[in-house]
Amino acid sequence: MNTVVCQIPSPAHALPGHPESPQRFRSFESLLTGAFASTLELVEAIADEQERHAAIQRVHEDSYTGMIRDAMARAPLFLDYGDTYATPQSYESAMAAVGGTLAVTQAIQHGNSLRGFALVRPPGHHANQNQAGGFCLFNNIAVAARTMQNHGYAKVAIVDFDVHHGNGTQDIFYEDPSVLFISTHQWGIYPGSGHKHEIGRDPAEGTTLNVPLPAYSGDRAFASIYERIIQPALDRFKPDFMLVSAGFDAHWSDPLANLQLSTTGYHALAQKLALSAEQHCGGKIAFVLDG
Repeated sequence: MNTVVCQIPSPAHALPGHPESPQRFRSFESLLTGAFASTLELVEAIADEQERHAAIQRVHEDSYTGMIRDAMARAPLFLDYGDTYATPQSYESAMAAVGGTLAVTQAIQHGNSLRGFALVRPPGHHANQNQAGGFCLFNNIAVAARTMQNHGYAKVAIVDFDVHHGNGTQDIFYEDPSVLFISTHQWGIYPGSGHKHEIGRDPAEGTTLNVPLPAYSGDRAFASIYERIIQPALDRFKPDFMLVSAGFDAHWSDPLANLQLSTTGYHALAQKLALSAEQHCGGKIAFVLDG
């Protein structure tokens, strides 16, 4: 069974010189002509405005969504005190990223595939219910998790291997025991959250799992973490569906961080995640580009 892929490069969401840009997709184009092309099935993003908005409402407050939409009249501008930018087309780009993520999870839900990759931008894991941040507008993976729950997948696990902590995703599910959130990230860099003592609140205590790592951890550390921490957590939780916040800035060549994961290390990590999905949820797993 092929892997479903949806590409949303959002070329109109771009700020000259900014690291979160359409240039991130320059390597992904080779997927369509390379050795794995025959194993991929391209799907179109969900374009229905009502369906996308209903999905976003499951995570984001209406006032926040309206603020993002209304900000377009004043764009270009920054949406936070950092460098989360918006152009006049950013609202529609963010909506399209949500639509691309939903298209992948929907294809898996309908049995067209067991695995998928939503290659979408802008990313999402730093955005919470009512605040943009870290280049993120709508939290694509949180919207996907809530939508899958709405379709009957009661327990969803999210594994975030971006080099930065997925603080927005953590905030959204911090008091929800039906979503397991696991984050590996470099300690001491943006956004400064993701301490090991942040484990969820009240009925959700234990369903947030943070693994802050020192610089230069590398492939061996990630292999050990999966075996000793991530896999046992997934085994205990027994998810009905798995999602992965797939940021690749833990790679050794990334100029802004230093976790030093190699391409081989990423491949091994993805294989282990897919194996866990086979063990617990019939292989159903969707990767979503973050970072």
